[in-house]
Amino acid sequence: MTALPQDDPRTPDRPAVPVDAHVVANASNSIFGYFPQEHPPAVTVPSGSVVRIDALNQFGISAPEGPVDFFASLGIDEDELLPGVVEIAGNPRPDFASGHVLTGPVHVDGAEPGDVLVVEILDISPRVPYGVNASGHGKGVLPDLLDSPEIRVLRIDEAGTGYDFGHGITVPLRPFAGITAVAPPDAAGDVSANPPDRWGGNMDIKDFTAGSVLRFPVFQPGAQFWIGDTHGAQGHGEVNQTAVEHSMSFTARFSVEKRATPLAWPRAEVAGHHVVMGAHVDLDIALEIAVQEAIDFLVERSGEVLTVADAYALCSVAVDFVVGEAVDGNKLIAGYVPHALLAHF
Repeated sequence: MTALPQDDPRTPDRPAVPVDAHVVANASNSIFGYFPQEHPPAVTVPSGSVVRIDALNQFGISAPEGPVDFFASLGIDEDELLPGVVEIAGNPRPDFASGHVLTGPVHVDGAEPGDVLVVEILDISPRVPYGVNASGHGKGVLPDLLDSPEIRVLRIDEAGTGYDFGHGITVPLRPFAGITAVAPPDAAGDVSANPPDRWGGNMDIKDFTAGSVLRFPVFQPGAQFWIGDTHGAQGHGEVNQTAVEHSMSFTARFSVEKRATPLAWPRAEVAGHHVVMGAHVDLDIALEIAVQEAIDFLVERSGEVLTVADAYALCSVAVDFVVGEAVDGNKLIAGYVPHALLAHF
């Protein structure tokens, strides 16, 4: 285990959450942009353990001029860069990998294919007081809108509750992890972290904040959990290609859950809602998957009191289907099922 940098002046105040293990973002524990099926674990823990994982904003780490000069051009001094940024820049990046920096994996003893990895998010806190939003030609849902790159540094305000966007606008600080994932199944091979899929990945669902509970289907022994692409704020869809990309620390309890029927897709619980999802390069098919997942979930949670027809009707009259991710290959649709619908089951 590594001692927590409680006295690091770059780290804003955060609640003290006791942890069983701490995974540092460094050249050994961080890789660029893909989910390997087998990788030496950064840490191996028993089910029920609390682990803190450090994540890094990917912007500038792979810049041709190097991260120090890249961030200096944005007005960020070298002493504001986190340890590990320069050394991680030297890590290899496979041709198929995205530019995200991923930290992990966390190997959870007892997790086997067919199980569920339960991730109870206890805390997500900034490691530095600034984040980055970037877009440009060829990026986002309107790739022809801009002719040149637009990069904004957004700093946390004095109150510590939002970003000063300029023009008198404050964007609320609402940290979450854009990428949370387990190792993919054998049939998928080693896959890019860019598109969200059945193993999670770049889901970018902004409501996966502290207090949420994520459930992942397990495809490989130990589950092999990765994190990256942490955000300080985002709207559903992340339409200009990025959110506020912000280096965060992610603290969660990892547990193994046995199920008679394996999960097909990740599920989650957020404030007031259960969340199901579907992802596909075709938005229509992503929606079809998400609706089917919502139907299956409603029937299952009701103990099959609800019929498929009942659940389909409820999806239409009481479940919200939103675009969680629109810019990273696969489109992700999240279905929000109100807790109140199932309160008496």
